Amino acid sequence: MKKITIEMACSINGLIATDDGNEDFLSYRGWEIMIEFLKEYDVLIWGRKTWENILSWGEDYLYDLKNINIIILSETSKKQDEFLNVTYCDSIDNCLKVCEKMKYEKIFISGGATINNAFMEKGIVDNIILNYNPFVLNKGIPLFKGNYFENKLKLEKVVKEKEDIVQVHYSVRK
Repeated sequence: MKKITIEMACSINGLIATDDGNEDFLSYRGWEIMIEFLKEYDVLIWGRKTWENILSWGEDYLYDLKNINIIILSETSKKQDEFLNVTYCDSIDNCLKVCEKMKYEKIFISGGATINNAFMEKGIVDNIILNYNPFVLNKGIPLFKGNYFENKLKLEKVVKEKEDIVQVHYSVRK
């Protein structure tokens, strides 16, 4: 049985980036939190835009990912990076087939908004973890973007993190 978790850093009003994709308002602690969580998971799933952002951040970030299995969801890009731990899939269904083939049982999704939305639409997400950064934006990219869906959540725990980040854990009611 698969366990699928969405984890995101965001402003207190649920925006994950500015309209142009900038995430400079997010604390570096959010990155550290994600890397810590990934020790418990088999694979990390990102969208192409998120991956391209990470690639632009520099070698230190890529070094943190060297031992993590990564799937990049992209309808347009079919290329393989020089990273042996990165696989490209053109759809969520293909992504789930790769996860099954590779025996990835614990799946960690961390953006972007379209990827988060698509997994929620399928009704297969078990947990959502949000790291609310002490910042407000009045415009930007939301946590979820795409076709309409709705889900009830159950609050599991709240953690006061370093740098005034509030981490909220929810389970998705099915």
